[in-house]
Order: sequence, then structure tokens, then C-alpha cells
Amino acid sequence: MLLKTPKEYLSTFNRQLQTQLYNELMHDYSFPRAVCRSLSELFISYIDLYFGSQRKEGQITFHGVSKDVPPGVPVDEMNLVSINITIYDPEDCKVKDQQELLDKRIRRISNEAHNQGALLTQADIAILLGESTKTISRHIAALEENGELVPTRGKWKDIGPGVSHKKKILELYLKGYEYTEIERKTRHSGEAIMRYVKDFARILVLTEEGFENEELRIITGLSEKTIQEYRELIETYSTREYQERLEQLHNIFGKKESSRTNKEQVPKTSSGRWNR
Repeated sequence: MLLKTPKEYLSTFNRQLQTQLYNELMHDYSFPRAVCRSLSELFISYIDLYFGSQRKEGQITFHGVSKDVPPGVPVDEMNLVSINITIYDPEDCKVKDQQELLDKRIRRISNEAHNQGALLTQADIAILLGESTKTISRHIAALEENGELVPTRGKWKDIGPGVSHKKKILELYLKGYEYTEIERKTRHSGEAIMRYVKDFARILVLTEEGFENEELRIITGLSEKTIQEYRELIETYSTREYQERLEQLHNIFGKKESSRTNKEQVPKTSSGRWNR
């Protein structure tokens, strides 16, 4: 059922530039209503055409951290991106409760930032929406429990103790989603998804060959956190239900290819462990 904007909010959302133009044309120039409506629509269309990149109703300008900035960079050295964030939208009034409204706004502003080349932190979102970081964190966790990926800086750059975006993407892959579906759900490129799948396939094959975490870190160059997450995925999805997907990984990347990386390629220490 199509929900309509409640009457009590109509006045607020009618306070737009087009309404102002319409009223001035009618009162100052005494044009007929149809002419006022046509001219105000024409003016707005030209404004959108030539100044469409500027802020619209309900938007503010915010400086977010560029998607290209790696973890660990000091704040005063970060490359910032000027972005337009929609704080309110007429569609917001069609939600059924405050929880749904906050979820909608978290999704919207994080994706708007991502599409403009920036990544918001949970603290950024909290400030922009007038909520606590605990509330924002709780809502993002709930969204991700339902299979949604919210593009925050901590998630995309694997900062902090939370589950990484790599693990979420690989879970979708193991559950049988196609690359185009994963791209749409996670807003990651097909190239990035393929890279994660290749890394996971290497960990899968080498784990089956008996390599330990430290050895895997040396051989693959992946972080300890990533390796641990990939091994948890292997343990969780090594069941008959997901056997077809695991077989696809073996068929695509193959044990023969991965087995070229063997223990003779990694020098031992006197204690029998592996070094770089």
C-alpha cells in the first residue's frame, strides 16, 4: 500500500523554492495560476540543469574522509571530500516508526557519502542525525544482521573489532549469490569481489593442506584478522549445503595451482617454524 505524507508535515515540505517562485509570480505579476505553475517549473528545471550539483532541499554540505585514505592516517593529514548529505526528505514521513526512520537515514547518508567518494564514520553519522554513537552502532549491527552492508569507514577499512566487509561479501558468495547481486548489495566493484574470492580460495586450499595461521600470513600477505575470519568461514560453510560453491572455488583456482606454494618455499628456523 502506498503511504502518503501525513498532513501535519505538508506545510514543512511545501516550503521550497518552487513554491516561492510560484507565489511571487502570482502576487507581484498577477499571472494566471497555470502560467505561474508552468514558469516556476521551468525555472526550477533550469536551476537543476545548471546548478544540479549544489545542495537541494534538506541537504547540508559535510566534509568526509576520502575513500582512498588508508587506516592509521592522522586526522590532520587525511584527504577530505566535500559532500552533500540529505538530512531530511519527504519520503521520511512515510515510515511507520522511529526505528525504521533512523535505519532509512543511516542507509541514505552513508550511501550518499560513498557515492560521492567519502566514507562516514559512525561518529559522523551520530552527529549528523543527532543520535549517540551507541545507538548508531546498534542500528548498523541490526541492518547487517539482515544482510545489508552500511558503507562506514570502519567497516570498509576493517578498523576496529567488528566483522569486516570482506567476510560479509564472502558469506554472500558462499550462499550462492552472483557477482552482480553482491555488487548491488555491497556497493563493491566486481574486481574487488573477485580479489576477495581469490584470497579466500588460497586460504581454503592451503588450510586443507595443513598450514597454520602464521604460515598463511607469511605466504599470502593477509592480516591475521582476515585469515582468522576466512578460517571461520571455512569452518561454518564446510557442509553439504555449500559443497557446490566450495567445489567451484577448487575448480576455478584449483589445488594444483595453489599447491605450488608449499612448505619448501618458506625457510624454517631452528625450531621448525616458518619465517619470511
